[in-house]
Amino acid sequence: MTVYYLAFAIGIFVVLRYLSKVLGTVSYSRAVYRVLARIFPVVELIIWLAFGLWVINQLFDDLPYYPLLVSAVAIGIVLIFGWYFLRDFISGIILKAEMPLEKNQHIGVHNNQGLLRRVGYRSIEIETHKGELVKIPYSQLASGSIHLLNKNDSLQSYEMKLPVSTSIPMQEARDMITRSLLLLPWVAVSKEPSIKVVDKTATQNVFSISYYTTSSSYASNVNEHLVRQFEEVTS
Repeated sequence: MTVYYLAFAIGIFVVLRYLSKVLGTVSYSRAVYRVLARIFPVVELIIWLAFGLWVINQLFDDLPYYPLLVSAVAIGIVLIFGWYFLRDFISGIILKAEMPLEKNQHIGVHNNQGLLRRVGYRSIEIETHKGELVKIPYSQLASGSIHLLNKNDSLQSYEMKLPVSTSIPMQEARDMITRSLLLLPWVAVSKEPSIKVVDKTATQNVFSISYYTTSSSYASNVNEHLVRQFEEVTS
């Protein structure tokens, strides 16, 4: 009988692994993939829990302490999942009460440094200087050191030269640059950017643009965005 249940468990494992690989190879939109990637582990967990309860029912159904056994298993499952979810939630409440966290603040946690992009109920998300998004549960934050910098203290000034075709009126180009800078997530809106014309020719005006951000990698993103934007407008 034990061999039968073991074979059944192996069969479930093989089927679930196969479905997981199939989901990873089928082509669909990114939104659909993210939904399936979140739902599949939950479905997998439910299947294993149902299998475990079924095995317990088959093996111990005739025993007098069967209801007590089922109750103990159910309480154990609730305690395990309750601890997993509540520990991060409670750690987050305590941490935020001791150290208020601001979105877009420069933060260093363990080996990760970057901008604080999201402050959730159970975790935070940091965008590193390489553009990676790192999710860190509050329980890990509580057990390590946290380095916070005021947003203005972590800002640095960066400058670029941007040639713009004279087919775009000068004031219109200046307004477009300003709007783009203020809408970009990498540029600090607390400090006004400086935009001025430093050179003029028959075909183009060259703008000197000064703005504030927290790292050279973010500055590269800003520069690439502005260049690409005006290439698309004039093409």
